[in-house]
Amino acid sequence: MLLLVELMSKTSPTSSTLTNPPPTKTTFIVSVVRVELVNRELHLPLLTKSTKKKRTTQNNLYWYTLSMQINPNIYRGYDLRGVSGVDLSPEVYYTLGRGYATFLAQRRITLCPVGCDNRLTSEEYKNSFIQGLNDGGIDTFDLGLSMSQVIYFSSYEYLTKAGAMITASHNPKDYNGLKLSVGYSDTMVTEEIQELKKIVDKGVFSKGQGKNTKKDIFPVYLAEITKYFDLSRKWKVVIDGCNTGSGIFYPQILRHAGCEVIEQNCTPDGNYPLGNPDPTETEVLERLAKTVTEEKADIGFAYDADGDRVAVVDNTGQVLWMDTIVALYAQDVLDFIPGAPIVYNNLCSKVVSETIVNRGGQPIVSRTGHSFVKAKIKEVRSPFGGELSGHIFFMDNFYGHDDAAYASLRLLSYLERTGQDLHQAVEKLPKYFSSPEIKLGLADNIKFQLIAGPIKEDLIKLLPYGTINEIDGIRIDTKESMVVVRASQNGPYLTTKFESKTLDGYDELKSGIAKIFKKYSEIDWSTGSNTSSLS
Repeated sequence: MLLLVELMSKTSPTSSTLTNPPPTKTTFIVSVVRVELVNRELHLPLLTKSTKKKRTTQNNLYWYTLSMQINPNIYRGYDLRGVSGVDLSPEVYYTLGRGYATFLAQRRITLCPVGCDNRLTSEEYKNSFIQGLNDGGIDTFDLGLSMSQVIYFSSYEYLTKAGAMITASHNPKDYNGLKLSVGYSDTMVTEEIQELKKIVDKGVFSKGQGKNTKKDIFPVYLAEITKYFDLSRKWKVVIDGCNTGSGIFYPQILRHAGCEVIEQNCTPDGNYPLGNPDPTETEVLERLAKTVTEEKADIGFAYDADGDRVAVVDNTGQVLWMDTIVALYAQDVLDFIPGAPIVYNNLCSKVVSETIVNRGGQPIVSRTGHSFVKAKIKEVRSPFGGELSGHIFFMDNFYGHDDAAYASLRLLSYLERTGQDLHQAVEKLPKYFSSPEIKLGLADNIKFQLIAGPIKEDLIKLLPYGTINEIDGIRIDTKESMVVVRASQNGPYLTTKFESKTLDGYDELKSGIAKIFKKYSEIDWSTGSNTSSLS
């Protein structure tokens, strides 16, 4: 039995439209010449480490099959994540590069900018991924150490609907991952990630000789991101870079915008000696708050490993969950676009929906995940969306992707426009006693079933008269309280958040939720984040 695939060179027709820029090189059209089935199964020659250089080509006939087993759990809801040295390796990234090259070739896309965060494995993985793209016929621009939003911006700058960022965002240091673009400001969602998985599993890839070029796009991005703002006040800002690449970029951005910047943990260290590079963890925010108070700063910002998420501390040193800031952004947008639909994820506080309604807007709930929120924003033609995690999306005067630099400067601009400091602005919002986003360990192969089954039943018993939303996990709202439990899309965790109008109600909810989770031995309290908020 044999599968023969013919690769025929064909020049793509030109186009003058900006939204579909013309390809700049030859692409390959794949056609099946002959397929022979044995026992109703399709078999292909295996490519192993030892036979990698023995790929068979014959009169433009080419076939290639992946022999390694890639853990299917790395294909998440809106990106790829796994443990380095266990799920991920240079060989895996090379193969993913071949798969993404094929995905792009099928769409006549011939150029892909690639960047990475500062994890210890990211540079090596980036190089392997680029090699896979090049061997698949895709030209690449190597942007080096970068941020996710810079990759998105580069798609506009270089007129390509592709982009790749090697990062595991806020995950622990032994993780890595991959964010992939499928259009301007668009990243893969579940269906496209599963399409990529099918390509990789099948193992039949496009072939070519793409070229790699190193580029430094950050100066162009810096000029672009700061041109939107003209701050009249010299804001005193503390930045916690969580020992990530963000610590290099954000001080430059805020200073270029006219701020006085105090740097904290801005020296990159891929070992992340202070813990996970997650700006929403209480430990990160508490150390940021301490410095804001000591320095009498106006505001504090913390950023994650790939720079697209932000967390905030106000001028009094008060830690603010990002759904509170989402409510402020909603006010800002609705001041200029009355009645607009505003998108937020299902982990957000009731403060968000109440603020939107109070300002005459339309509250629209989305699944959690930056790709899902972006898709919902476009679906309902919303000018703004935000997540509890600190992914913030502006469409009213920006590209629409999550960019924590734009979000940070937009917050300062809003405070200047309204003549408030951050503490004053937050004090005017509806009041709830609200938990942070809490993560507890729960294996990937059981988390969805456990949450959708017995945990859901337990939560309904806890809040029997609430309104149930199952757009993503389970959320129950009553007039004065809320609880949500969902399966994390980027790690083996469940995530939860809860709140109440009163402190007694909050404590009662916390006790009830903790009691539910302790019933299940599968839930690991020793892993995750912000677990002390349940104890």
